Amino acid sequence: METHKMGIRETWPQRGGAMKKRLFRLLLLTVFSTILPTFAAEPETGKAKEGGWTSLYKGTLDDFRIYFRGQGYIADVHDQKVFLAEPGQIHVINGTNGLIVTKVPYSHYHVKVDYRWGERGGSENAGLMTHVDLESKLVKDNRPRSIEINMRSESPASIWMASGVGPFGSSFVRAGSSNYLPQNEGGIPHLVDPFRGRTLYCNYPDGKVNANPYGEWNTLEAIVHGAESVEIIHNGKVVMRVYDIRQADTETKKPGAPLVSGGIGLQSEGQEIFYRNFLIRKLER
Repeated sequence: METHKMGIRETWPQRGGAMKKRLFRLLLLTVFSTILPTFAAEPETGKAKEGGWTSLYKGTLDDFRIYFRGQGYIADVHDQKVFLAEPGQIHVINGTNGLIVTKVPYSHYHVKVDYRWGERGGSENAGLMTHVDLESKLVKDNRPRSIEINMRSESPASIWMASGVGPFGSSFVRAGSSNYLPQNEGGIPHLVDPFRGRTLYCNYPDGKVNANPYGEWNTLEAIVHGAESVEIIHNGKVVMRVYDIRQADTETKKPGAPLVSGGIGLQSEGQEIFYRNFLIRKLER
């Protein structure tokens, strides 16, 4: 009797076949148990398998930490009046500059959030944060190490590295500017430097800012692959890519080790804003 499995031709004698089959299967299991770890260690191909979306905000602040400039991370997220948990949304009132950030770090993921400006009267400034330092002790005139993907009406989805603490990033820009331009469209290499030039502006479709009228909802997304890259999407259009995310050496003021993970946050910076549909899906390598 002959069978064909996984490209292996198996031939069994008519007598004593059951015992030999069991021995052969045991041999196969032994071989595969040796091979499988090698498969798992193959180099990254750049293609990610996407899981389903889950909500980072579940109606309470219990899954977050809160950081305020001048205070650092506070002990009790409920003992403050800036980030308010409301049904279906986080309501940020005009108050202290700070951020609400996940308790746990993330590395490879796709995150998105809807945002809408409230009453005018503040700085009209906020952002979606990635690579947030969850152990930061900084409290004076700064935020934790992080990438801020800004929501300013005049330049939404531009990035601002935390001044003096990083991280660093690399990208491509239009010659003579700090405006992102894909390399295949003529962009030249550019270092986003938290000490000397921490801002990178977007390349919008048709050269026009793709923000909705004031008071309407916008959607901001970031596709993060550890230290390798951050792709930024605003209202459905890719407007920015940053690569090679690295920690900042505060003594030499040069790029250090790759920054592979960090918390995910939403910012308050003095003006009323609403956040909803704060969603994430993890990306596998």
